[in-house]
Amino acid sequence: MKAPSARTRRSLAAQFYSLLGVVALVGVWAYAATRMEPYVLPAPWTVASRMWELIATGDVLHNFLMSFWRAVLGWGIAVVAGSVIGFLMGRYRYARSFFHDLIYLAANVPLIVYAIVAIVVFGISGMGPTSVVVLFVLPSIALNVAAGMMSVDQDLVGMSKAFNRSRFQLLKHVLIPTVTPFAFAGGRVSFADSWKLAALVETFGGDSGVGYQISRSYHLFSVRDLLAWMGFFVIFVVLVERLVLVNVEHRLFRWRNEAPPRQRRRDRRRGPVTDPKPVAGGEVGADLLVDGAARRGVGA
Repeated sequence: MKAPSARTRRSLAAQFYSLLGVVALVGVWAYAATRMEPYVLPAPWTVASRMWELIATGDVLHNFLMSFWRAVLGWGIAVVAGSVIGFLMGRYRYARSFFHDLIYLAANVPLIVYAIVAIVVFGISGMGPTSVVVLFVLPSIALNVAAGMMSVDQDLVGMSKAFNRSRFQLLKHVLIPTVTPFAFAGGRVSFADSWKLAALVETFGGDSGVGYQISRSYHLFSVRDLLAWMGFFVIFVVLVERLVLVNVEHRLFRWRNEAPPRQRRRDRRRGPVTDPKPVAGGEVGADLLVDGAARRGVGA
């Protein structure tokens, strides 16, 4: 019988410790529940029973579909618009000057202000959470894509021009491979943020969705329902991360596994494929973006 590879053993060990952390958390929760009144902190099995009841009634599916649609729609709009803006900011000085103050403004407005304005403008509707997700996520996407554009090796660009490569070939073989890790890192973090943003706005002014159900549980002082909806929220985010985003990452960066063994070992020591950290929106991120581009001489 063939022994499992080192990679398989590492994967199994990571899954074991992840499960061990969950078991430890549930154990601490169960012990704390024995020291408090049930209406203050219900036991894990009580919350699990309530979660099953919500699944059986269909409330979970309906409310999650509403929150999912609002979060994904806003995130998708922000990714498309932010990628275009980030590409222009990373490529052209005039575009950086044009968008700098707008990105700075959008990134530094407090989230609570966005939520209140969305409720005032759109009322209790699905447009409120969607608009907040767009406004809050777009600056992060734009800054990450712009940072990726600024990291493009100008020697490769010059070499492509010297060999008369077309703009499409330059985009496909130089620009996109360089920008993809930055864009994926920003998109991965912002996708999780989109759920939290949509739920927050639904909590303040919504008539459906996970955030609305959490707010309703709070007003009814039902800690059991509150923890049940929080549990659904956490489970869904973890499943999306483990089943969707991880597989997308492996497909996008499959070329890393095709490198020579020595190169793969060096890459593992350096860190994951999404090493570029998401650039935080705000004064520091925007100023570093513009100053760095000026020093590198990128742009028209």
